[in-house]
Amino acid sequence: MSKNIDLFTHLTSEIFALLWENFPVPQVITYAKFNADISPDYLDKSEPTVKQSRYEIRKVVDGTFSFLMGNGYIQYETDRMTLFRNVRLTEKSLTILTSIPENSGNNETIGDNIIRAVKAGKSENIANTLAFILTSDLRHS
Repeated sequence: MSKNIDLFTHLTSEIFALLWENFPVPQVITYAKFNADISPDYLDKSEPTVKQSRYEIRKVVDGTFSFLMGNGYIQYETDRMTLFRNVRLTEKSLTILTSIPENSGNNETIGDNIIRAVKAGKSENIANTLAFILTSDLRHS
């Protein structure tokens, strides 16, 4: 898989887990959370390869937030420098995260599944849960 897709999957799962765990309180998410801080203070102390890596990560972070908002999963504001503020789930994502998969052997919601997968760091579980979230519109159309 593409490293951008892998990073997108990681970022998206972290975002959903944080927002689900703290719903309905809007969150502040910094670029630093994803190792994408490019503030002048940080960059002045960084090696050139580290700077380049952070710029690459930052592009994927920006693209991830833009994709999630553009497709109706989250709302946010950004200063485009250090953070995303007032990040919250939309009604669409809340509906998905509160659902319980039909083939689930327990009564755990999708939101609880994503939190458990992120905390365990299991890439396959994260990818499967995220695929369920992002394809839910296809199943209901």
